[in-house]
This record gives sequence, structure tokens and C-alpha cells, in this order.
Amino acid sequence: MSYTEIAELLKVILVSIFLLYACYLDLKSRTVPNRVWKFMLVSILPFLAYQIYEALRFPILLLFSAIGIVFMLLFSYLLYAMNVYGGADAKALMSLSIAFPFYPEVSPILFNHGIGVFSFSVLANSVIFAPMLMAAIFLRNVAREGFGNFFRYPFYYIVGYRIPVEKIRFHNLFEFIDEDGRLKRVIKAVESDEEKILRLKKAGVKEVWVTPALPFILFITAGFFIAVIFGDVVVAVISALV
Repeated sequence: MSYTEIAELLKVILVSIFLLYACYLDLKSRTVPNRVWKFMLVSILPFLAYQIYEALRFPILLLFSAIGIVFMLLFSYLLYAMNVYGGADAKALMSLSIAFPFYPEVSPILFNHGIGVFSFSVLANSVIFAPMLMAAIFLRNVAREGFGNFFRYPFYYIVGYRIPVEKIRFHNLFEFIDEDGRLKRVIKAVESDEEKILRLKKAGVKEVWVTPALPFILFITAGFFIAVIFGDVVVAVISALV
């Protein structure tokens, strides 16, 4: 194994540790401090610097990598500005674009490099979990609610589930009591807070439909491991179909 390969492997290990730690923080408090990403980049700096030094012999590769970094920095910020995900998720993708200017080749079963921009492959892989999550939620609702209510709440069966009011924590609400004391059902879930929960309890509501406010950093982390081990799943599927 060359020094460059060792540097890449150590970098993948360190980044994995920080991503898993970020998942823990996001699950616990829905907050990932900026210092997590700063420490991550500082910890891998020697390995990154060595890789860039080795790549100086290939100007075209460096130019392509620089374009990929700029593209992902702008694209990650654009998705954040469009409210697709939160600030921590954008910073995670931005940090990954800087940490991996070249696609890491540490897996013996890596089947593609996607479009060549590693952080974009991480994002693409993270998105494929959404349909899987919706399928899991649907099966959960069928098991607990029965199939009979599906035609009454078809949308909720796919994107949410019903829980007791006292168990609302990190959830967004499809049902809530408005300021006039009326029970409202909505398609676009609203963020829960102490006031909305108190209104539900005062109104005697026992259960409501909610959607899990799962932190997207979990999907980014899963997408990272898939990208490192296997490659870009979306590109692989498209290539198989074409």
C-alpha cells in the first residue's frame, strides 16, 4: 500500500468518526456545532496536504477537483437556501467536498466513481433512502393501524404515523389545535412546540398524526459509507438501465 493510499484510508477513518459523532449529536439535540466540522478538517489536514502535493504532477486532475469543490460548495448552499435541509447538513456536505477533492479508492469492491465528485455521490446515495423510509413507514402503519384506514389517510400512511401526544418530541405535526380551538389536519407538517402540545392536551386529544423529523445527517452518513465502499448507486442504476 502506497503512502497516498494510507493517507486516504486514515482520512476515511477519521471522517467516519466525526460523521458518526455528528449523527449522535443530531439525534440527541438536533444540533451539530460548527466546531465538529472544523475539528474534522483540521484532523485530516496533514493527509489532505500530502495528497494534494502528490497530485501536483497532474494539473488536469487538480483543476477538475477544484471545479468539483466549488460546484458542491455552491450546490450545498443552494439546497440549504431552498430549505431542502438544515445548516448542519449543508456544512457536512461542504466539509466532505473539501476533505475529499479526489474520489477515495480504499474499497476492493468499489464499482464506480459516480461523476467523479465524491461529495455529490454521497448526496445522491443519501437521497435513495427516502423511498425506503416511506416503505418502512407504510408497513409500520399497516401493521399497527390496519389497512382499512389507508383510504382515509393515504398520505399520512406513507410519510407519517400516529403517536400519543405525550410522546411528541422531535416530530412535525399533521394534526394540531389552532388558536380558535379547532383540530386542523394539514398536508405540510408544522413544527411542534410546547404551545401546540399544550393545546392538544387541553383539548383532550390523545393521539395525532406526525412525521418523524429525522436529521438528514443520518442519511448523509449512510450515503458516505455507501459511496466509499460501493460507489454511486444512482449512477450504477442509470448505467444498468441505459
